[in-house]
Order: sequence, then structure tokens, then C-alpha cells
Amino acid sequence: MKKFLLILCCLFVAIYVAKLFIPNNVPSDISEIYDYCKENGYSTEYCFLTDFSKPSGIKRFYIYSFKENKIIDKSLCAHGLGRNYNIFKTTFSNEIGSYYSSLGKYKVGKLRAMNNPNILFKEGYNLFGLDSTNSNALERGILIHKGNPEFETFPLPCLPVSKGCFAVSDSMMEQIEVIKKQSNKPILLYAYN
Repeated sequence: MKKFLLILCCLFVAIYVAKLFIPNNVPSDISEIYDYCKENGYSTEYCFLTDFSKPSGIKRFYIYSFKENKIIDKSLCAHGLGRNYNIFKTTFSNEIGSYYSSLGKYKVGKLRAMNNPNILFKEGYNLFGLDSTNSNALERGILIHKGNPEFETFPLPCLPVSKGCFAVSDSMMEQIEVIKKQSNKPILLYAYN
């Protein structure tokens, strides 16, 4: 039992140290994302980015400021487990009922209340898929919503994970709400790998 606890402690320390050295990767096509926003009537102040190349235990959901040309806030973000419930491997699909996350550009819609009293979160932002890789997002019920209350500090893969939604921290949801209220244009979310 002592050996197991020692290994577990070493694992936590290794994960914490690894987090210190993983950079925030803004996608290489960020100028194209800005151009898309400008040409299609989206906010040219902010966009939301999700870097699915990072493990879910690393902050990978970003608020990006086009004006400052940098990430101004970040959060853990769960990914869809799919039917196989794989926490460690991120797989993508646009298929209805797949329970996987999808890549591409999304229009962030309005905040809506959830009808199911048995779920962890009570509201979420509708997402409208703008690419062939995520065109079923609305029909699939893909949202940005609050995740596990431990999302602020949880060092391992985000639990509970989602069925394809972008589950983020409470503080990130508050930031999203502020940005949405300030903007007179829709906000773009871009998920990449």
C-alpha cells in the first residue's frame, strides 16, 4: 500500500511539473480566424479557442484577445468520451449519438436553461457548427457549460467528462458571460487539434 501511495504521489508531482512547461499554443492560422470573424460579422475583439492537442488535465480552453494578440484567460476543458468512455484519448466525430467532441469553427449562441434536473450543470451556451466537421452540433446538443466544480484545480483528466460538449470551469463560464454581454456581435469558438 505504501508503494502504491508513493507512486501516486510521484505521478501527481510529475503532472504538476509537466504543466509548468506546456506552452499555450495559439493556432498557427489565428490570422485566418481573425479574417473569418471580420468577413462574417463575428467579434474582432475576442474569440474562444480550444486546443484539443493538450490532455484534458491541462488548461486548453482559452479566451483570445485579437487586440492584445494573446490568450487572456484559460480553463480546463473536458472532451467527449464517446461510446467507449476513453478518458485519455481524444477522438473526434460529427456523428449524432457519437458522444465525441468535434473540431472546427462554432458560433456561440445564447445561454439556455437545461430541462434535465439530474445533470450537473443547469445552463449552457448553444453552439452552431460552421464547418463540415461540426455541422451537427446544434442537433447533437453540443454546448459550452460548467464542468466539475474541481475544474479550477483538478490535475488529472477532467472528470466527469462530457458527451461532446465543452465543459469548462465556473470562472470561465463567468468570463464568457461578461464577454457575451459586452459584445454586440457573435463570438466565434475555434476547436483545433
